[in-house]
Amino acid sequence: MKGKAFPAALALCAATALGAAPAAEALTRAAPLTPPAQKVENPQQCLACHTPVAKLHNRGAHRNVNCGSCHTVPAGHTSAPSAANRPKTRFDYGSCSQCHKEQHKDLFNPKYHYEWAQKKGMNDYSFVRDQDDGWPRAIQHKFPRFHAGLMSDFIANRANGRFKYKSLVAQGAPQEDHWKNIIDDFPQNGDLMKGDVIGIGWRPHKGREGQQDSRCLLCKTSETMLEYAYDVTAPNPKGYDFDSKVVPMLKGTHSGFNCSFCHDPHSAEPRVIFAPMIESMTGKNGRGNTYQRQAKKGSKAFPSMEVIDMGVRGFTRKIGILSDYNANYQCGQCHNAANRYLNYKHNDTGKPVTREELAKAGVSPYSTEFLGDPVKTYEWFKKKGWNQGTNGLTGVKYINGSDHPNVEILINSRHGQAGVTCTDCHFAKKKDGTFEHQPSLAKLKVRNTCMRSECHGPGSRDNWTNPGQALYTIESIQQAYRIRTQKMEMAAKDAQRMLAAVKAKKATLPQAELKTLTEAYEQYLSTRDYWLTDLSSGFHNPRAFDRSVTKTIWDLRSANGKAKKVFKTL
Repeated sequence: MKGKAFPAALALCAATALGAAPAAEALTRAAPLTPPAQKVENPQQCLACHTPVAKLHNRGAHRNVNCGSCHTVPAGHTSAPSAANRPKTRFDYGSCSQCHKEQHKDLFNPKYHYEWAQKKGMNDYSFVRDQDDGWPRAIQHKFPRFHAGLMSDFIANRANGRFKYKSLVAQGAPQEDHWKNIIDDFPQNGDLMKGDVIGIGWRPHKGREGQQDSRCLLCKTSETMLEYAYDVTAPNPKGYDFDSKVVPMLKGTHSGFNCSFCHDPHSAEPRVIFAPMIESMTGKNGRGNTYQRQAKKGSKAFPSMEVIDMGVRGFTRKIGILSDYNANYQCGQCHNAANRYLNYKHNDTGKPVTREELAKAGVSPYSTEFLGDPVKTYEWFKKKGWNQGTNGLTGVKYINGSDHPNVEILINSRHGQAGVTCTDCHFAKKKDGTFEHQPSLAKLKVRNTCMRSECHGPGSRDNWTNPGQALYTIESIQQAYRIRTQKMEMAAKDAQRMLAAVKAKKATLPQAELKTLTEAYEQYLSTRDYWLTDLSSGFHNPRAFDRSVTKTIWDLRSANGKAKKVFKTL
């Protein structure tokens, strides 16, 4: 697949993923708009004060859209603006669907999810047990979730029974407003995320039962974006920060994942609002990373980014406008492995790595280095002498525990380098060349993705004429993933037994062999977590998976062999 990879939900005239670019004059026309409930009589008065908005509005496809379509402007704001009479911004799906009815219809169409359910759900993924406590680690892969219901899932399943669906039937559909189907069953608990059942968060392993960290809301809804400063890790007395109470924030939202994540409502241009991603793509600490080395205007795989300071609330707030649509970065706002550096500790002292130390090391506090290989990531952090914690059973350090590093994997893959992005596989391409706005499992739509591409479809190099050809290729790659993953787990189990025995003082190992075995297991922990949370079972970058897991297996086997020769039980 080649070409621009993300369809424009707001800019109807933007180029489709595999089609030709539209004529320049087409970009100046806005779609006809249903008259807003509160039309602003003089939009230019708004734009005179809101200069960053004016810059976007005047150059984009929404230049003729009235401010009242998305904002409610209280009386007195134009004559004496203040925080008390600040306009309210609409984040509901209905705001964009005033014009973009087909995209709205797609987003709320559950057909692929119901098709998955008819297949009886339990797809054949690898099954890996947590090395700490034996809990299964792969169940989270087996349940595709509605993007238009992310906040509903988040609220109901990570609240320890505090918030619940009104009925089990309600969770089987996309959600326009989560509070229409979610109830607060324990309002007496105030700000505590606590009720009467253990939360599941779709993941039955520890650490996911309750969610008391506001940072996770950055990926579930854009309704909090106006209140977060650009430095999301810094205290923000005028808005939200990582110490803000989660329950009040939840109650202040109504929509989940929505259009404004990826499409600027003022200009209809492709954008990124997740500050750590913007920083990784443009900040001085990211110079030399995979993206910044190759970013340029006109690049399909690495489009350049224009950063615009939107802050008029007493703190800096920025957005990033991409020079072209590329869903790897737009979807990557949530599907990334922002390494949460403020949680790191020094290997030698155990003390937390400070913001000052991060700055000295040239690292942003909550960003990604776009490292698409867990072995490279492990070596990168190992050299810095940092870790994210300790494995309880073995005492081995988690040098890096990356979580869902999808964008890092994709932009370093053969597909990503060619300009193929998330939507090429997870959004079905329609006969007219546009895309459905319905993200779901790629295997359910190969007829309208792989089979309609320039690389694999009929008449292409591969000339696939039967969907089975696409599915067989995917299954072959994922079967290799399952086999190599199990081989890695078997080798890791041998290392774990010896390391646990030494930690419990039930056995001894000479220092040299212990060091080699420890480092092999450290590398394994990084590799395991990196690929386990990828969710594609190796498909997103088969070559990187094969290389990194093969190295991890060989290093474990080598270290195990040397250790077994000198391992002594007490």
